Amino acid sequence: MKDSIVPRLTYTKTRRHGAFIQVFVWLVLTFQVQASEKTFGLDELIRIAQNDNPAVGVARAKLRDYEALLSRAYLAWLPSLRFEAFVAPLPERRQLKECVDMQMTDENGFSRVFPCPGQNLQADERITIDTDIGLLTRGSAKVTLPIYTFGKVKHAQRAARNGVLIGELGIDYTREEIAFLIRRAYFGAQMATSALDIIKDALSRFNEARKDIQKSLDANETRFTRNDLRKLTVDEAEVKARMLETQALQKAADEALRIAANKAVGDSVNLDTYTLEPLSLQDRSDEEFLELAYQSRPSIRMAQTAIAAREAQVQMARANFFPDVALVGAVEYAKGTTAEEPNDPFASDPYNFLNWGVVLGATWKLDFALLNSELRRAQATLSRQRSELEVLKQQVRLELVSKISEFRRRKAEMDIRAEAQKAAKSWLVSNTLNFGMGLSGVDPLIKSLTAFSRAKINMLLSIYEYNLSVSEVNRVVGLDLTIHSKVSPKSSN
Repeated sequence: MKDSIVPRLTYTKTRRHGAFIQVFVWLVLTFQVQASEKTFGLDELIRIAQNDNPAVGVARAKLRDYEALLSRAYLAWLPSLRFEAFVAPLPERRQLKECVDMQMTDENGFSRVFPCPGQNLQADERITIDTDIGLLTRGSAKVTLPIYTFGKVKHAQRAARNGVLIGELGIDYTREEIAFLIRRAYFGAQMATSALDIIKDALSRFNEARKDIQKSLDANETRFTRNDLRKLTVDEAEVKARMLETQALQKAADEALRIAANKAVGDSVNLDTYTLEPLSLQDRSDEEFLELAYQSRPSIRMAQTAIAAREAQVQMARANFFPDVALVGAVEYAKGTTAEEPNDPFASDPYNFLNWGVVLGATWKLDFALLNSELRRAQATLSRQRSELEVLKQQVRLELVSKISEFRRRKAEMDIRAEAQKAAKSWLVSNTLNFGMGLSGVDPLIKSLTAFSRAKINMLLSIYEYNLSVSEVNRVVGLDLTIHSKVSPKSSN
């Protein structure tokens, strides 16, 4: 009896073990499928695009250039070192030995000095096969430590600091432009997907109506004619053409999102939601929007910072009229292997020496024509920068007023479109019931079906344009004024 029970228990355990393995494999596969179907939200797509987009890389490279200039300006107080050295062949150089004849004097009573006997002056000047060739080694080092520059370094540092700030604002400006493009692609993908669903629903209704008409014609009923079928085909073709157009728009939006998500060519990007919902914006007065734009818009802040940098350059051009005071230390060394050293310690020897010294000196460039020209050019550039800022403010005002008007118009239009969609739906429901009961022909049904599909698509387009207008206002202002809670049209289906 025991022998018969043991195999059964073993078999039962084996089945349970196999079932456990199947469940485990199913869970792993399910997890892999879910992991492969990662969805992307709008904020995540913007973050990825802002980090990986080449345009941001270009802005960062400009910032590094400004940072290098700032580092150079701050290190201007460090001493500058200059080394020079060379090695050259040196023919034999002998010193002239002079003798004194105590017995012969000149008219002043001084003993006569003449070259010692045994020296051939002409032969010493010529290089012959017996002349020794050695090496001449010469080197020098010069250290210059700036002491006072009349503000040149200070103004250069100020200009460089503003340059770094311009580079940082340039990155912010590029990020904002990328964020707007991603929002447009994101809303476009949502709009195209929803529009395709509407078009497919309309085509499905056309197909059902076609079946009813064809069934009636096959039964030789007099309710419909061949012309009704032809009218249906004509209107259906318009809807199909609209579908092709929407598919092309969807493809363009999907490609933009693929690039934003840093996906490989051919990969798809699944959004967290394909429902296009209207955003909500903190509505303010035009002057309040404008004040925010003057304070926050990167392009205006860049122009204001550029003015500060130009002012520092003007001050630096003025400082160039004054000298640079510095402490200079120098060491010079020379050694010739085939040059004899003179016995006279005061004699000049270009082949063997060691000199050093420290001095306080000044460098003053007195080319006033050039310096005055550089100052006037710096002042002209500053004046131009100030004028460009005023022009930019005027452009921002005009653009902001236009975008705010567009935002408010789109918001009102969205409510109107919602009313139209509600009326079109009621019209379609009524005509569908009448058509099914045989109380109306195909013309009213087609008209109401087309009107309802058009109203739903127009509603989507209205929401899309409204969301874009919200994004445009945020871009022009330079701040994200979007409220996280969604705004709903006054009337909807």
